[in-house]
Formats: sequence, structure tokens, C-alpha cells
Amino acid sequence: MSAFATRPVDGLRIVALETVPEAVGQIVQWFESEWPDWYGPDGPGNPASDLQQCLDSSRILPRCLVAVDNVSRPVGTVSLRDISPGSDRYPGVWLTALLVPQPRRQSGIGGMLVSAAEREADRLGFDEIHATTGSAQSLLVRRGWKLHDTLKVDPGMLQIFRKSLKQSC
Repeated sequence: MSAFATRPVDGLRIVALETVPEAVGQIVQWFESEWPDWYGPDGPGNPASDLQQCLDSSRILPRCLVAVDNVSRPVGTVSLRDISPGSDRYPGVWLTALLVPQPRRQSGIGGMLVSAAEREADRLGFDEIHATTGSAQSLLVRRGWKLHDTLKVDPGMLQIFRKSLKQSC
């Protein structure tokens, strides 16, 4: 198992994208479908380029973690980046691109991915981690994240969450 692999749950494990580069095509499709305003044909984002950056293991960030099933098919993903909405206010590592396809949601995969991302950020030497979300608040709160700020975006607001990665004495 890799340094980020979690204890298998129903045959699932979390691995670095660089260990399953064949998953890039599937994840690109997920990004385009889930975030069409950013990654769709008229959006400014390029999911293949974003994921390609994660394959360069010589860099600290970005990192992409992938939940895979017992035959190494991707079933979810999360990234660690230093650029995200709100990173201009709070520099550091950001949990981004948390995505579990609709048929696999509510099965614990999202929690496994967040947990693995927290451990990886800690392993990389970060003291805290941030995330912006408009939809995963309850998952983050269940994992001990605290609402830290709000960010006005078009067409609404995003909540910025923060979690300390260092244990209190």
C-alpha cells in the first residue's frame, strides 16, 4: 500500500494518481460532467492539464489521490493544491476537487478521501488545511473541520473551512 492508502473498506483503497495514471481519462470525464462551468467546453479550466501536473512526483503540490476498487477502477478523487478560491486570503494547502460519482455517493468514499488528503497534507509538513465548498459542509464538519470564513463568488457564497493538522498538547 502507498503512504496514503487507507485501510480497505469494501475492497477500496486510496492511492496517488501517479500509481494509476490510466485513471486520468475517467477523472477528466468526471470533472467535465461535475463542473461544466469550469471544465466544460466553454470553461477556462483544463482537467487533463490539471491532472497531468499531479503526475509529477518531484513537486510537493499539486497532489491527486484516487479511491480505487479491488480491480483498480477509480471510484472517487480528491486533490491537494496551493491555489483555490480563497487561497489569496489563506495561503497553504487546500483540499480541492473532491468528487465521488453519483452512484457511489453516501457510501463512505468521500470521508475516506478527505481523511487520506488530511494525512497526506500532514505528511507533507503542513500545519493546517483549507477547503472551499458549497456542498460538502456536513462531511467536513463530521471530520472536525471548522467554518473559517465565507467568500463571495458569482453567483453566491462559498464557505471556507479549516482544519488544524497538529494535535493539541
